[in-house]
Amino acid sequence: MTDVLDPASPRALLRRVKALEDRFRALAVVLAGGQYAADIGGARDINTTGVFQTYMGAPSVVVVVPTSGRLLVSWGFRGYNNQTTASTVRLAPAMSGANTVTPSPGDSGGATVVIGSTTATTPIPADMTRLFEGLAPGTTTVALQAYISSGTSATNKINDSWLRVEPLP
Repeated sequence: MTDVLDPASPRALLRRVKALEDRFRALAVVLAGGQYAADIGGARDINTTGVFQTYMGAPSVVVVVPTSGRLLVSWGFRGYNNQTTASTVRLAPAMSGANTVTPSPGDSGGATVVIGSTTATTPIPADMTRLFEGLAPGTTTVALQAYISSGTSATNKINDSWLRVEPLP
């Protein structure tokens, strides 16, 4: 199969460049002791409103938090809501093991990614990076969880979610 890039489409070129940048960044993180996971493919249903939940295919990594207690966590996805009323789809990292972090819809400081606040049948991309400090050194599992403000699993879906976790000195 040949992947043809249309030179008349600057958007296609920019998407390709962004994808390459993301792959190079993920490789650099892994080489520095970090971890990367992705769920590329089919739409994942979000089944419950009002609470963060684990979803099928959610990216998850296991890292060792260094003595600095700092992790740089980046995540993203493409999501959509094909309801006739507005809804919000969010992703946020949860931690277990040496550290316990549970995302909350009321988090301040940008703990969640918000997309699809209006009707959208075409997946909308979103990504975020957050620095976690003051963590306990030790083995920690970081996994993405999803949240929707309203709707049903038939109307809120996540595509192509990814998670990158980088221990910082």
